[in-house]
Amino acid sequence: MMSRKKLEELIKKKNGYITTQDAIYEGIHREYLTMLVEEEKLIRTSPGVYLSKDAWEDKLYAYQQKKKRMIYSHDTALYLHGLSDRDPISYSVTLPTGYNTSQIKQIELITYTIKPSLFELGKMIMKSPFGNDITVYDKERTICDIIRSRSRIDQQILNDGLKRYVKDTSRDLNNLIIYAKKMGIDNVLNNYMEILL
Repeated sequence: MMSRKKLEELIKKKNGYITTQDAIYEGIHREYLTMLVEEEKLIRTSPGVYLSKDAWEDKLYAYQQKKKRMIYSHDTALYLHGLSDRDPISYSVTLPTGYNTSQIKQIELITYTIKPSLFELGKMIMKSPFGNDITVYDKERTICDIIRSRSRIDQQILNDGLKRYVKDTSRDLNNLIIYAKKMGIDNVLNNYMEILL
């Protein structure tokens, strides 16, 4: 019974979400998860991911629990950083080149890939709108991503994101330039910035 109470406290602490991995890490046997599912106190949202019946579903967090390697990027990251007011219909994620994206495409995420040496560049943890920790690229990396993928991005989202970034007082132009050089888009970035600054 002690493990059950510990599990319920852990679920509360994690805003209604729990993974089998989290439970095992805390020394709680997975049978307690099954017990709560049978009692209809937990909903199994995907293999190894559970949501409390009375919690709001946080899709950004839930998707990342399924595939911890992916990082939210492009228009999704723009929205999360307040550089776009358009809530994405489908979330955009980036993975290293060579990663099997077939399962991710099944959950209707827009996938981008980049060479492994650039995958971690600009990676950060932020709170989702529901207060859960998610992995996303920082503002500067996001700007570089939308410029790099400009043929796949809605032109209005791209222009609006760039304009908002230029007005953002917390922007870091030094990092933006460093990222752009590493990603090989510094000339394209300069063309956009000359117009906006």
